[in-house]
Amino acid sequence: MMSTRYMAILSSIVAVAYFAMSEFAIGRVDSTLGNLAFAIPVALAIFMIPTGFARRTINSRISEARKRVSDFLRDLSEYTMYGTPLSEAVILVSRNDYGALNPEVRSLVSSVSVGTPVEEALRHFGGNLKDPEIQRFGIILQKSGESGSNTSDVIALVSRFSSQMQLLDEERNAEMKNYNLILLVSFSVFLIVMLVIDVRFFNAIHLQNTGGFLFQSAGAKVLKNIFNTGIYVEAAGIGFIIGLIKDRNLVTGFMETGAMLFVSAIILLIAGAL
Repeated sequence: MMSTRYMAILSSIVAVAYFAMSEFAIGRVDSTLGNLAFAIPVALAIFMIPTGFARRTINSRISEARKRVSDFLRDLSEYTMYGTPLSEAVILVSRNDYGALNPEVRSLVSSVSVGTPVEEALRHFGGNLKDPEIQRFGIILQKSGESGSNTSDVIALVSRFSSQMQLLDEERNAEMKNYNLILLVSFSVFLIVMLVIDVRFFNAIHLQNTGGFLFQSAGAKVLKNIFNTGIYVEAAGIGFIIGLIKDRNLVTGFMETGAMLFVSAIILLIAGAL
């Protein structure tokens, strides 16, 4: 799976290439397409959408792996309940399918199979996904094994805790979808209102400029740029908020931010507001 950093580098190169082309080649053919008010948002969208998609894909994979942690721990608890050593129980449960968690389980089994103490192997559980929550479960099991406590009871307790955490996350995500929808609707309303003001108001000033009001022409251009910048700032702000609400990570909002910047630029271009 392509990493977020690699995708960010690749998309930034494409974005810079597009921006340079729009200013030095496309702009000479069509001044509107070479307009900074159009080229900059589109270049940002070219960078943000693939980067946000890559981060969202990784987060989705981690989320799926978290959902299977409770299943893995429950199966592990059932084996250790009847006296099976933890190292052997790990090998036995690896025959089951845990979906997105399979790479972590296989890595754990590989470490145990080559002679690594199971407590030491558990310390690195979740390292491939680099997810602190999954790693935390591995560390809890490691400490439990080192302390000599009833491992089966601890694993069962951690399994129930993981299930409860997943239920809470699902409830939170369901509630956040409503907030995301409200934000998108509010941005759509804002865009329509700003677009109507932009097109009708500044077109009226443009008609007056035919009579020689040069000062009004310069002022209208500045106001139009302010209005267009306000639309882009609103799009970026809502996109970042969506990312924070969904995954508490700004990068995950790049996809929505880039999409809204791109759609805003296209709408302004079609409406003749640039």
